[in-house]
Amino acid sequence: MPFRTVGISQWIVLIQRNFRVIFADKLNLSLIFLQVPLIAMLIIVAFYHFDRDKQNFDEGARILYYFGVMKEPLQQADKTINIDTLHRYAKTMALEMNIATRHDYIEKTIKPFFEKKNVPLPDLTFTYIKKEIQFISDIASIRRGSVYFLLVAASIWFGIMSSSKEIVTELPLLKRESRSYLFISPYLSAKYFVLTIILGIQTGLLSIMVVPLLLKLSWMDTLSIWLILWTAAFVSASMGLFISSVVNSYRMVLTLVPLLMIPQLLFGGLLRPPVDLDNTTWSHLTNALSAITIQRWAFESILTTDAYAKGGILKLEVNPKSSGELELLQAKNTSLVSSFFKQRQWGDVEVGSLWPPLLYLLGASVVFFIGGYLALRWRFT
Repeated sequence: MPFRTVGISQWIVLIQRNFRVIFADKLNLSLIFLQVPLIAMLIIVAFYHFDRDKQNFDEGARILYYFGVMKEPLQQADKTINIDTLHRYAKTMALEMNIATRHDYIEKTIKPFFEKKNVPLPDLTFTYIKKEIQFISDIASIRRGSVYFLLVAASIWFGIMSSSKEIVTELPLLKRESRSYLFISPYLSAKYFVLTIILGIQTGLLSIMVVPLLLKLSWMDTLSIWLILWTAAFVSASMGLFISSVVNSYRMVLTLVPLLMIPQLLFGGLLRPPVDLDNTTWSHLTNALSAITIQRWAFESILTTDAYAKGGILKLEVNPKSSGELELLQAKNTSLVSSFFKQRQWGDVEVGSLWPPLLYLLGASVVFFIGGYLALRWRFT
């Protein structure tokens, strides 16, 4: 029988065997899926109504931002800046949450003021923001990003825990079968297939439970988030299978799991955002360690799905060398991604951060698969 036909037959049989093993252990099967709502509930309890934290700070940032936007054309036209009037306009814009009401206020109150000054009305609508969102401060963006960070961390946890024991616990069986008829490629591919199905269900349940409630995103956005979390879990499972192919005992796997997870948390982009790193030796080392973590790339990708992915984050900038009091503190409109990561440039154009990280993750999974395959071939052939 040709090698390809035998390989496909073995792959199908191994998939069936893996599913039988999983369903036979009812306790382990229950833990696989019951941990998802438990982790989801912990995230919800920790971050429920997180958007109400530091509301006064958010309002202050919005007032500063609208004030700066209205002040700039007056400065350029060398007109008198009515500080009290602009502050009143900015405060009304900052506190009014309804987009239609804000637009009406701009047309009936702010626009006549600028027409009287013979100055063009600045853009206060920001129509590129598709959803009805209100500007938030960069401090609030850290909390919003933390939800995404924990979703990715949970997905990586699912992948590592589901895969790291798969091969090492079957070493005696694999050694015996590989001497008779079993090919390594279908064996490893069957593991990947079964884990992919399980991780898809786990990350799907996690997304459905957390994203609409905490982040208030649509079901289409939830679908995008699920696919990214699924990818992160798949790559971490690839890493877990590689580790399981190399080690000799399950006890060693239990020792390595924390060593695999802790760097994900430390260098994943939240505790020390890469955008804050300066040009020093230690910062280069941090960037290098961050570049080899799954968390960092999945975190950057998932931030691009958010309602604030292209704008709406107000970053406060202090300019102590300013010659005027009005220039001392400014609020700059940025995106959620730029709160954590430096934006990529292609010439003079800023490119998105979704596909480069995802391609990196998929490339890493290929490397882990090849590494696991070579490790098993070296051990059993």
